[in-house]
Amino acid sequence: MISIRYFPPDWGFGNRILFYNNLRQLAEKNNDSWSCIPWEGHDIFSGDILGERAMGNVTLNPCLGERFFDTHATSTRNIFKLKNEKHFEERVAAVHFRGGDFFAWNKDAVLDKQYYLDAVDSVKEEVDRFILFTEDESLESYAAVEEYFENENIEYDIGNNRRENYFDDFAKMSACDYVISSPSTFCICSAMIGKQTHVIHSKEWINNRVEAQDKFWLDLSNGGNEDYSIWRLI
Repeated sequence: MISIRYFPPDWGFGNRILFYNNLRQLAEKNNDSWSCIPWEGHDIFSGDILGERAMGNVTLNPCLGERFFDTHATSTRNIFKLKNEKHFEERVAAVHFRGGDFFAWNKDAVLDKQYYLDAVDSVKEEVDRFILFTEDESLESYAAVEEYFENENIEYDIGNNRRENYFDDFAKMSACDYVISSPSTFCICSAMIGKQTHVIHSKEWINNRVEAQDKFWLDLSNGGNEDYSIWRLI
């Protein structure tokens, strides 16, 4: 049996999902039983999320997107089913901005306003409404897109955009038809759970990570899989 005994305390929700998904994929791939300690956010999903009550003889050490594609054995949509799944009658596009700690982690991951404006332009005739999601409303890119929507009379809403409400934002994002994505694992994971989503990524960011030989982004640039792939690069 393979188990997760520990989640790094500084990991956000997206990282926890990726780590947990690696556990389930490895267990499925090896026809093995599995178990996991409770983790923040696990209870928004239905079904058996914690597995066996005992801990196994094999411990999965922390790992993220570098194992996402290699370990794939079953759909993420089979593993993660939201208890409070959202549904939209119209065609909706999520626009996700990430700032905050990304400035310290990798300033290149804070995508510029032109990417977002071009991405919005590329789908605005295909959707009925946009929803803006971020944890950092001070971003220039966020302000630029909101101003553009106001000037062009484009229908949009704003997510809860508060860390204490992130479960609701996550559920809404997972119900969108399109996701204009940031490099945030929170956003990425929302697009591999729930509705099959058209994912847009920044071409500049993808090229940056391919050049750095970052395995998740390298695998994604090579086609990804049925659970997560790039629909359009901007």
